[in-house]
Amino acid sequence: MIVDIVRNGKKYKAEVPADAPKNTWQFGLIKGPPDMSSLGLPPSIEVRLHNELFARGLITGRDVKKRAHDVQGALQAALKIDATTILNLYG
Repeated sequence: MIVDIVRNGKKYKAEVPADAPKNTWQFGLIKGPPDMSSLGLPPSIEVRLHNELFARGLITGRDVKKRAHDVQGALQAALKIDATTILNLYG
């Protein structure tokens, strides 16, 4: 069965055996979103982007191909906090 798990602050969909106890779900096979460390983003932005993709149901490559506009929305949402912080610096 597919369940939601959290690892290091990142939300994932994972596959676990149907009879697996809930306390073992974190060891399930990750379905997505994929690892984004190769993007070289600061860790806080990487986590926000990852969780935005998760929240929008962009879990697999198929999801992303069907809803590319939602990828852009996730990226904008992940960076919005930083833009607001910078704007606030200017008073």
